Amino acid sequence: MIPKINILSKNPDNSNCKSRLKSLLSYEERIFLSKKMLTMICDEFSCLEAHKSLHLYPNINGGFIERLSKDYSLNLVQQSTGHLSTKIYSALNSYKNIDDKRIVIGSDIPSISKREFYDCIEYLNSYEMVIGPSKDHGFYLVGCKGDAHKVFKNMNLNTILLANLINICSEKSINFILLRTLKDIDEPIDLLTL
Repeated sequence: MIPKINILSKNPDNSNCKSRLKSLLSYEERIFLSKKMLTMICDEFSCLEAHKSLHLYPNINGGFIERLSKDYSLNLVQQSTGHLSTKIYSALNSYKNIDDKRIVIGSDIPSISKREFYDCIEYLNSYEMVIGPSKDHGFYLVGCKGDAHKVFKNMNLNTILLANLINICSEKSINFILLRTLKDIDEPIDLLTL
């Protein structure tokens, strides 16, 4: 089956993106950075045969998003509301009967490469969940098959630590594997230490 890749992102044209960087970057610079990182991620998975969706908050409007959708054959989806865990669950739950392998990634991982996507898809042949750890003790990617994504249902969290996700998988007997650790861009220090 063809895997499904879901990107979770704020819409750079219609939101206050990367707001935690406002002490370092102007509004226009934060928009530029958000657009650049989204484009970089799309470039990395463009060669993959996969269903690709971009889940956006607060809406799916704007010229940049329309061009991105056209250039990379992205299905645009209004991001579900609520906690981060709810958004992840919703994205992984979409098309779950059609696509066995499903991946959710954030939009702020400048060092992500094709390797992470290929490894995740390959590992999902043997594991129920694949997790890409981030250097801030969270994660940048989750891949799953079957009902493994239910670990996010009713979690009601905006900050999900890698250790907590690993504990939940262990408690629920979900076999998983970790990808290489990458840096995401959330705080000013993340940019300064690239």
